[in-house]
Amino acid sequence: MSHLKAPDVLPEEALHLLRQCKSGLILAGSPSWQLAMDIQRYADVQGHQLTTYAILTRDSSLKDPSMAVTFDVDEEMAIVPTRPSLILFTSGTTGPPKGVVHSRIFFYHGYGTSVGDLFLTHRPVHWIGGLRSIINLVLSGTRQEVIEADEAAIWERLRKGDVTMLCCIIPMWWKMMKHFQEKLSGLPTAKLDEYIKGIQAVRVARLGGGAPTPSLLKFWRETIGISLEVSYGCTETGGPGFMTDSSTNRRLERCLGRPESGVTAKLSEGDRGEILLKTWSLFSHYLDDDEATQAALTSDGFFKTGDYAYSVDGEYIIEGRISTDFLRYHGFKVPIHEVETCLLELPSVTEACIVSIPDKAATTRVAALVRLHQDFFDTNLATVRKHLSEKLLYYKLPTALRLLRAGEEIPLTVSGKVIRRKVVEKYFPLTEHCELPAEVELWDIRNEQTRLRKAWDWAGLQGC
Repeated sequence: MSHLKAPDVLPEEALHLLRQCKSGLILAGSPSWQLAMDIQRYADVQGHQLTTYAILTRDSSLKDPSMAVTFDVDEEMAIVPTRPSLILFTSGTTGPPKGVVHSRIFFYHGYGTSVGDLFLTHRPVHWIGGLRSIINLVLSGTRQEVIEADEAAIWERLRKGDVTMLCCIIPMWWKMMKHFQEKLSGLPTAKLDEYIKGIQAVRVARLGGGAPTPSLLKFWRETIGISLEVSYGCTETGGPGFMTDSSTNRRLERCLGRPESGVTAKLSEGDRGEILLKTWSLFSHYLDDDEATQAALTSDGFFKTGDYAYSVDGEYIIEGRISTDFLRYHGFKVPIHEVETCLLELPSVTEACIVSIPDKAATTRVAALVRLHQDFFDTNLATVRKHLSEKLLYYKLPTALRLLRAGEEIPLTVSGKVIRRKVVEKYFPLTEHCELPAEVELWDIRNEQTRLRKAWDWAGLQGC
């Protein structure tokens, strides 16, 4: 069993969480013992009473063995399912992290695994699915491995065989696809077959963090021979939400599938609107925040996800996060994920991110941060806009472009979500004179006569 630790947490950060959770106990493995002691000393100085116990395994060692404590398990003890048993903090991408309180029933959910399964993921264990898999798979006796977030390492592990369940975020599935295309596909047939055989042995291949592009799904289905299934859930729902399966209409873009067993879903405006969910594992409340708890739930007990969607024949199609996944251009609402999807469909683009940046004439611009394929080094904003205009209405086209150079990365959370404010800060910073860096190519939005005229390209209005 590997040791799980947070080597970069500061004592100040740890104390903040300890106080928020009203916790007075730290359990630490031997690799994290020094960090635990630093936290305890800092807590003592700040007046927070804290006790630290060591967790010892067969290969563990402590300079002071007396710090190890032996516990007895009360086999007769029964804990009621409604008792608060877990606090998970939200990612904080759309606001300060909130402590989500779950009852013991959170741990009752299974994965439909068997003793012959091996679950592989690169997701951090504090991610909702990662934590559930770590605990529930242990309880069900299923083998599991948490691997480094590196596409080459994942492919090598698959090549060794016996992986039957694989869960990755969307960016990792993209990186694995590119690694196959650029590195593995040119290997001798016998060597390549080892990787193909390894990935095709996976019976459950899931992705989370959003809805993938059709081209990504098509690659894994037609080139590799496996179907990626989308899994959508929230920290507050305890994980369950939507899931695609073999019955899903693969032609639907940004499809989340249908509600999972035990999930009731509806949209705030009938067949369109905010996704509202009620699950058997719904959180009980936000820690010490009754106001936020009440605001997050409808009068009939549904959780407000903050995601906007519409339904097609019972399938849910996500359009974006209401608070962050739409931006404004000349007053028009532009769905970020639709533009990103179309960008990633271009053969010249390997990575893409859309953000909003300030502009004097239009208030805000649609800005694209992209990484180009090595064979398309001469791509510019005019070329991108020309190709995108075949699918997108005119007001949705990017009016600013910044190309990622070697070594530059799109800022992501540990769960793979784009941190858009950091993208703007790092790649589209404004000077005190409201000027963008020279690396940013701008479209002259004052001369809209340069556009190609097309029906509805200004949402039915004549001009902007």
